[in-house]
Amino acid sequence: MTTILVMEDEPTLRQNIAEFLSIEGYDVLQAEDGQVGLNLARERVPELIISDISMPVLDGYEVLLQLRQNPAHRSIPFIFLTAMTDRSFVRHGMELGADDYLTKPFTYPELIAAVNTRLERHKEHVRVATTELDAVKKRLSRVVTHEMRSPVASILMVQNLLSAQLDTMETHEIRAILDTLQAGSFRIYHLAEQLSFMTQLDTDTLNYDAIVSWGFESPIWSILMAATNLGRRFAHRNPNGTLQLDERDRDAVILCHNQSLTHALAEVIANALDFSPPGCDVFLSQWQRDQSVFIRVTDYGPGMTEEQLERAQQEFEQIDRDTKEQQGLGLGLHVARRVIEAHHGKLDIVSRSGAGTQVTIELPLHRSA
Repeated sequence: MTTILVMEDEPTLRQNIAEFLSIEGYDVLQAEDGQVGLNLARERVPELIISDISMPVLDGYEVLLQLRQNPAHRSIPFIFLTAMTDRSFVRHGMELGADDYLTKPFTYPELIAAVNTRLERHKEHVRVATTELDAVKKRLSRVVTHEMRSPVASILMVQNLLSAQLDTMETHEIRAILDTLQAGSFRIYHLAEQLSFMTQLDTDTLNYDAIVSWGFESPIWSILMAATNLGRRFAHRNPNGTLQLDERDRDAVILCHNQSLTHALAEVIANALDFSPPGCDVFLSQWQRDQSVFIRVTDYGPGMTEEQLERAQQEFEQIDRDTKEQQGLGLGLHVARRVIEAHHGKLDIVSRSGAGTQVTIELPLHRSA
């Protein structure tokens, strides 16, 4: 049975609303003020909330604000009841995240119509979200299966080849096979690192407090050099692409978790290398301004539309994977952003289709050497 929470400090009106909804087959919870209503919403998680604006203890605005801060309650449809005719009060409620409002006095059909409309719309949102989640799960299953099987199959094949023909192989042949073995091993390492950092971020073990407590003071130059080398290994299509480096404040120092930040910068550099056309340089610049260190990676590849740019920053998303040969889980840019934000930094991307992509990273300066 669908549960509806009614918050109204006027007893007669609250009881009438509850009776109307009960007649329609809804399970109704009642609250005489905002605090009682907020507690009930947290305990019972109703499918819809009807709330007066002016109530004792907590008003409707504050109840809505607190509920919207919790992911478990953020999507509950919320209908305001108000006797206020000033449109600014209604507009303020909608800006806070209310889904609808009813102006007192209202009729029984108006109440039921508003409730049914919001519940149906919420069901549709849930249906669409579930469909999208199922699609993500299927794509993830397909990508993970491919990304794990391909390097493992390559490693096993090379191992079998070495076992069977090692005595007859020339040195250069053995070296070529070992290079293949190394490439497959590093591909698995890359996936493992991405998933490891995702787990640390999701469990909040990699956060700013941990970085302040356990991080190291590191020159941005050393982090950038390590990230450049790692980025070339991540860039499977164009690892030997030309990087033009402009270091203006080489001695700037940041406080960081070296491994995760190096990985994050490497992901950005690898993307720039992989999507740069042959013979076209990638530009890497670094400078200091005020209390921040900036790193900018610019490529002149195909660029992205606004829709592609939004998708590229989501987890398990890759642009044009079906039409272009790509590796990975689609986690690189997503992990990079989250790691940088864990350092209290910012990652900003500007891209135009056919004109390249520019990624600017801002990190807090720890001190100047």
